[in-house]
Amino acid sequence: MRRWLVVLIALAVGALGGCLFGNKDRATRSSGPLLAGVVGEDVVYLDIAVIERPYGDVFLNHELWNEADEEVVHIENEPAVSLERKTALEQNGFRVGQVGGLLPSRLHDLLTSERSCQTRRIQLHADHATVLSCGPPWPQCQYRLLHDDRSTTLAFEKAQCELEVVPSLAGEGRIRLHFTPRLKHGELETAFVPKRDANGVFRWDRQEQQAEEIYPWLGWTLTVVPNEYVVLGALVENGDTLGEQFFLTQEEEQSTVSPIWKQRLLVLRATHVPTPVHEDLGRCPPIALRANLLTARGCGE
Repeated sequence: MRRWLVVLIALAVGALGGCLFGNKDRATRSSGPLLAGVVGEDVVYLDIAVIERPYGDVFLNHELWNEADEEVVHIENEPAVSLERKTALEQNGFRVGQVGGLLPSRLHDLLTSERSCQTRRIQLHADHATVLSCGPPWPQCQYRLLHDDRSTTLAFEKAQCELEVVPSLAGEGRIRLHFTPRLKHGELETAFVPKRDANGVFRWDRQEQQAEEIYPWLGWTLTVVPNEYVVLGALVENGDTLGEQFFLTQEEEQSTVSPIWKQRLLVLRATHVPTPVHEDLGRCPPIALRANLLTARGCGE
């Protein structure tokens, strides 16, 4: 009976992979090595889509937000919506919202476009962090940061904008997602750090590290159910806020003198998929589950 439960879960997850963003043709078998599965009662799947459009796109800047709920930002461990944190995010160029039920038709079209959208899936345990890189690195990154009514201009070289995401189970099928913006920059440096091995013994491990700016005072929390989508983008103004560094990019084109600006929208859906451990399966996921993992496809339009 337990074996059949595992198979049914695998088939359900495979269906999620094929139709999450409305395009069954984009659920393909991975051509690379089979991924090591994450098993346990607290497994969370994060399906990530990145939509890229020309700078100033009317839908990404205006029409989408007419249908999204932007009054959803919480501070960690606080039940009430935080208008103060929402204001801080907007002042620093971030736009956060949720879309539930049926997707707006234009958003659905973009999510199913292989030219405009890239997708991938992340498996992890609840209360564990994963990091989403937001666009390519900036050779030169300069932005204005507004905190405690003070404006500071910061500049870094070789900067990579990232969002740390920590999912946690909130009961009744809900998932709480905590986001923290951070920015890595500068040259990679080699460092030796202590690391515990499988036997519990600490050993020195060689790692490459970069300097890092972390902004917990801009962190926010959302709670979603399986049919809700998180949408994250930039409040586009002058291109000099932190949020705009996360969701805008420049591309060099040989046919033009000036770089071409583009902007991105990150769409995320979280699903709790309990995957029991079976003695015959060990720590390896069912074949049906592994065969239906989403692969990243598509390119910017």
